[in-house]
Amino acid sequence: MLAVLAGLYQLSKARSFQVFGELYARVETQQKMVALTFDDGPSPANTPAVLELLARHQVKATFFMVGRNIEAHRELAARVAAEGHQLGNHSYSHTRLVFRSPSFVQEEISRTDALLREAGVRGEILFRAPFGKKLFVLPWLLAREHRKDILFDVVPDDHATQDAALITSRILEAARPGSIILLHDGWAAKPGTLEATDRILQSLKAQGYRFVTVSELLALGTNPAPDL
Repeated sequence: MLAVLAGLYQLSKARSFQVFGELYARVETQQKMVALTFDDGPSPANTPAVLELLARHQVKATFFMVGRNIEAHRELAARVAAEGHQLGNHSYSHTRLVFRSPSFVQEEISRTDALLREAGVRGEILFRAPFGKKLFVLPWLLAREHRKDILFDVVPDDHATQDAALITSRILEAARPGSIILLHDGWAAKPGTLEATDRILQSLKAQGYRFVTVSELLALGTNPAPDL
């Protein structure tokens, strides 16, 4: 029994494999391009400052938004879309979508999709599982709708620390062509995340990198990389 549970845990957090559908943690490419992503917003404490920073650097990012936060800050979500950034679905309640019924998971997805459409999103809506966790039901539902599940390969853990220097070093050490970088703009103020974002934009640009949306990155290649 313990072996089964251990296997399910490993499957739930795997970055390159799921039972159904398409899962991406990065893209195989030689081009110096990376995707900067922000989870858990929109939040008045962080999102406006992130948008101003991105505008100053002339960079587009991808925001995986939580439905209940869109409901609470509809104008802010619409602003993110209006400024040309990509918006993705990060569930409605940010609950781990494992060991949940299909109806529960579908409601988490559909309710947030509707809010994203109201915010101005057109075309494909990418999905990112809360905490990156998925087992059977979520991948099955996404595969049924031919939707992509987007994870990440650069994880500086800015949800756990606001040490800007540490966040920056973790990103710069791990980033490579095709990387998807995970940061957060949701909930409480994150000054360390904001400062680190400014630093990595400057540093990676100086190294010749270009920042693109996740959809733009996926257009470069279709094969997810192996787990790190």
